[in-house]
Amino acid sequence: MSRAMAKSAFLLLLIMVLFYWKILFTGQFSLLTESEGVNQAYAWYDYWVSALRQGAFPLWDPYTFSGHPFAGEMQTAIFYPLNVLLALVPFNHDGVLSPRWYQAYVVLGHFLAAGFMFALVRELGLSRLSALIGGVCFSLGGFVAWIGWPHMLESSIWLPLIFLFLLRAFRAETVRGALLNASGSGLCLGLSILAGGLHLVMMQGLVIVSAVAFLAFYPEYRPASLPQHWKPWVWAALVIGVAAAAGFAAGAVQLLPSVEYSTRAVRWFGASVLPAAQKIPYEISIEKVSPHGVMMFLLFFAFNGNAGVGEVWNPYMGVFPLLLAVMGIRRHWDNVCVRYMAGLTVAAFLVSLGSVSFLHGLLYMFVPYLWMAREATRFLYLASFAMAILAAFGAETLFAAAAQSASWPSLDRVLNWVVAAGAVALAIPAVFGHPEIHPWNSFSILMIFASYGLFRYITAGHNGRFARFLAVALILFDLNSFDWTARNTTEAARTGTDQLQRLLSCRAAAAFLKSQPGPFRVEVQASAPPNIGDVFGIQTTGGGAVTMLQDYNRFRDRAAHATDLLNVRYFLRPASAPEPGPVYMDAAWKIYGNAQAYPRAWVVHETETEASPGKLIDRLGAPGMDPRRVALLSAPLDVGLEPVRGVDREDAIFEVYQPNKLEVAVHAQSRGLLVLSENFYPGWQASVNGRPARIYEVDGALRGVVVNAGENRVTLRYAPRSVHVGAVLTLATFGGVLLAFILHGRHARQLSA
Repeated sequence: MSRAMAKSAFLLLLIMVLFYWKILFTGQFSLLTESEGVNQAYAWYDYWVSALRQGAFPLWDPYTFSGHPFAGEMQTAIFYPLNVLLALVPFNHDGVLSPRWYQAYVVLGHFLAAGFMFALVRELGLSRLSALIGGVCFSLGGFVAWIGWPHMLESSIWLPLIFLFLLRAFRAETVRGALLNASGSGLCLGLSILAGGLHLVMMQGLVIVSAVAFLAFYPEYRPASLPQHWKPWVWAALVIGVAAAAGFAAGAVQLLPSVEYSTRAVRWFGASVLPAAQKIPYEISIEKVSPHGVMMFLLFFAFNGNAGVGEVWNPYMGVFPLLLAVMGIRRHWDNVCVRYMAGLTVAAFLVSLGSVSFLHGLLYMFVPYLWMAREATRFLYLASFAMAILAAFGAETLFAAAAQSASWPSLDRVLNWVVAAGAVALAIPAVFGHPEIHPWNSFSILMIFASYGLFRYITAGHNGRFARFLAVALILFDLNSFDWTARNTTEAARTGTDQLQRLLSCRAAAAFLKSQPGPFRVEVQASAPPNIGDVFGIQTTGGGAVTMLQDYNRFRDRAAHATDLLNVRYFLRPASAPEPGPVYMDAAWKIYGNAQAYPRAWVVHETETEASPGKLIDRLGAPGMDPRRVALLSAPLDVGLEPVRGVDREDAIFEVYQPNKLEVAVHAQSRGLLVLSENFYPGWQASVNGRPARIYEVDGALRGVVVNAGENRVTLRYAPRSVHVGAVLTLATFGGVLLAFILHGRHARQLSA
């Protein structure tokens, strides 16, 4: 790293640390107060780190939803390499992942976002100041600034590098070098896949396709060694194909188990429950930006924040950067990348309008799987990406030695009118007391005044260090004023909305549960139930997730005595619960016992078959049906069972219970079916006394393994082929492409020597 690069990196890091000082250096503000952030992202990280420290890579999560594939839920991002940094941090005095380090990891993500955008702007040939402004705008403004989920933040940061390698692919001197850089773009896309933000990955794919198709038709973006008879669309298809193949292979270790899981999972859309792999009906994709939301580019709190329906992401990245973007478009319109970025901004906003926009409908119809990105408002991510680059071009123009106010007569007139309108908007309510103006809109008007003043100051010839400092400072001041991602913990505690403290209040109850002999499960019966499973290692029937196994969802909702069959021995309820007879209570929680709970495993000697999953679940509640005696199957067993012989008790004792491995010592009077209150799922492999055995789906959701008379040692391991095949593809792709880059660089140095 050169000295100049090191200075730029240090400056960006310093900016990030100062910008996020509230969550880094005080305990008064936190990113961890909302239920989803605490019970999903934070809890997932905590479980992942805890499992690693115990020597197991957690492909399976036994602590939530009665056990489910942790690798299948893409948002857990268990294969994302940067997450290893969290495993290096010691747990705090509560025995959990330190919230302070979790927040520092989020800040690191913003630093990388700024750094990657900085690198892209430099690749475009702009100055370090312009690159700094572009990096700050991308990381601390617009979509990226407001991301509340780490997996989306980590996915979002890779788009600048994806685009950077695409540019290098088109600027390469040889076809080999071009395809190698296209592979580099694919690697960055693969890292975005591993980070878990599927919606953003799809948008990044659209950028790859649209950018390549756009650039391929410009002669200056064709390698010199490219055969002249190649048509532009052939070259574009080749680059897209290489980038897509590299991206898929690099992310295969996450994609393959996620595809496998999606065919067996359901997801929620309000009151609707749909199979995860089913195309979302267009009529329920209601999230959208209202057309008047275009004002959010200038006023953060336009229309008092009512700028759309559902999840609305604000594209605001400051008044001065917006002015810079306009200047960049106007002065650099002959630049191909500027034209593309301007078009991308407009297109992204039109798509964010959702059902109002014809373009959104076309994408829904013709782009495969884009329906999975159901929140149209998330397309503002692409607008934020493009606007940051345009702002960098504007900064390059503004701070050029020849930049003067006289060079911008029409822009100067427009700014005069905007400033006058702002002054009137403030003066009328100040004099007459009405109409009222929201304080945040007043602040934005002040930012308009400040931006106008700075513009006039710089175009008057003051473009030295002090003016550059003022520009960066004004942008940071503006963006920091609207940084509402961290909440005041004192206020959250007063209103009872601090979900992290609510989760940590379960420590004593969790300690009591761990002191009881097991295994057993706990059902948390509370609104916004805390994820004590992943954080404290308590096996529960719930948890934090956006999807659920279809069979488990049906079983839990419809099966008679489902709670008992799932081995729920305890219920955790708030301390305000009126039911008498808790076995444990403290200031926050009560625990009640469930005497009807089934054991975790038992042996049956009779089976009945029912091909229909719905009818099978209904038969569990039929009169005279005893799941302890009869197992319901969708198809007959491969071998027959034997009736009970003698009066000896049959036992099933768990000797090993790990995330990816179970060992059960079973004593059976005669050949029977061991029923385990564990979710049936492909990828689990069983052996009985060292010999491979088949796992059957029992009672519509559980597992069953045939055991012989006498002593049996049943071992089950979770070793999904989808993960193994994906891991081979991912490692081979990263290793192959990185090796190719090393060899290519060595060859280039030899030629230049």
